[in-house]
Amino acid sequence: MATLGERIKDLRKQKGLTLQALAGDQLTKGMLSLIENNKANPSMESLSYIAERLAVDRNELLEDIPTNELRNLLEKIEQLYTQEMISDELIVKYKEIARKIKPYIDKLPFRYESARLLEIYSRCSYHTKQDGWQGPLEKAEEIYENLHMINQSADLHIFRAMMAFTEHRYSEALDMIQASRSVFKERTGILDPLKKLDFDYYESILYSAVGDTDNSKRLMEDAIDFSKKKQLFYRIDALYRLAGFQAVLNGDRASKDHYISKLRLFADFTDSKEIKAIADAIEIHYLNSFVHDYKAADALIEKNLEKHQEDKIFLFALEKGKALYGMGRLEEALGWLKKHTLWEFLHHPYDLSMHYEKDAYMAMIYMKLGNSELAVKHATIAKNLIEPMPDLPYKTFILDVYKQVTA
Repeated sequence: MATLGERIKDLRKQKGLTLQALAGDQLTKGMLSLIENNKANPSMESLSYIAERLAVDRNELLEDIPTNELRNLLEKIEQLYTQEMISDELIVKYKEIARKIKPYIDKLPFRYESARLLEIYSRCSYHTKQDGWQGPLEKAEEIYENLHMINQSADLHIFRAMMAFTEHRYSEALDMIQASRSVFKERTGILDPLKKLDFDYYESILYSAVGDTDNSKRLMEDAIDFSKKKQLFYRIDALYRLAGFQAVLNGDRASKDHYISKLRLFADFTDSKEIKAIADAIEIHYLNSFVHDYKAADALIEKNLEKHQEDKIFLFALEKGKALYGMGRLEEALGWLKKHTLWEFLHHPYDLSMHYEKDAYMAMIYMKLGNSELAVKHATIAKNLIEPMPDLPYKTFILDVYKQVTA
C-alpha cells in the first residue's frame, strides 16, 4: 500500500504537475520532494494546501487506502475474478485473488468498493478452504445493507444458502433460500428480473435435491418462460441443462429432446464449446442408462473426444466405460472406468448418484471376468455410496447389481 508521500507523488504525476507547480508559493520544491520521498512529514496546514492544489479531499490523502488506490485495486481484481463452474484451475486463480486482497482487509473504508473486495475475498477464501472468510463476508453484507444495495445483499444470502448445499444440508439450504426470497420481495415489492431468475434457479436446484421434482419442474419452467418474456438470456443455459436432465430422469423423451435442442441452439448463439459438450453429455447419458443404445452413445462420445481431447475427459470417461460394457468390450470398459474420478465439486444428489454407478459397472465387469473378490468389493462401495441418496433410477440399478454380485 502506498505511503502518504507516494500518494502525493502519484496524484501529482496523474495531473501532469511538476514539483515546482505543485509547491506553488507556499512550499519549496525541496520540501515537497522530501515529503514525496517520505523524508519529511507535512503539517496539517501544508497537507491541506497540497490537497487543495491536487483537487482532492485532505482526508483522502490521510486514508490508509485512498479512493484512487482502492478503485484501481478493485478494477484489477474484477478482471481476475470470474464466477463459473469450480475447477482446479479456478481454485488456483481464487487463491491468487485472496492473496492480493488480504493485506487490505483490515484497512478498508466503509464504501462500495470495500464491500465488493470483501465479498470477493470471502468467496475466494471459502472455495479454496482458507480460514477467516466469515468476518469479511459479514462486513460486506453490513456495507451493502447500509448503502441499500439490494441485489448485492441478495447475492450474499444466496451464497450462504449454497454453502449449506455444498455441505449436503439440502433441506436447510432450501429453507434459507426461501426465507431470503421472502425478505427481499417484502423490501422491494417486485424482485429485480435478474435476481428473480437467480432465486428461481437455485430454489429449483434445491427442490430437486430434496426430492420435490414437481416444484423443481414448476420453477424451472416459470424461469424459462420469464426469460423468454423479458428477452433475458441470463442463466438460460443452466436452466435448459437442468430441465433436460430432469426430463431424462422422468423418462420424458419429448421434453428431453426439446431442452437439449434449445441448449445446442444457445451454444451456437454464444459459440460455446463447453455448452455443446454438456448437451451431448446429457444425450449420451440418456442413450447409455435409459435406452441402452450403446453404439449410438459411443459414436457421440468419440465425436466429442476428437474435438475436446483431454480437457473434457471428465465428462465422458464414465459414459465411455458404460458404452463399452454394453457392447461387451469388458477390458476396454474397465480401462475407461478407471480413468473416471469423482469431481470433488459435485454436490447435487443427481450428480453424485449418477457418478456412483462407476463402481457398480466395475463390479459387473469383474463378475464376468471371474474375479468375484473385486466384484464384491466394488459392488459394496457403490451400495454404501448410494444408500443415503434419494430413490432415483441409479439407486435401483446399483442395489440390484449388489444383490446379483453377492447372491
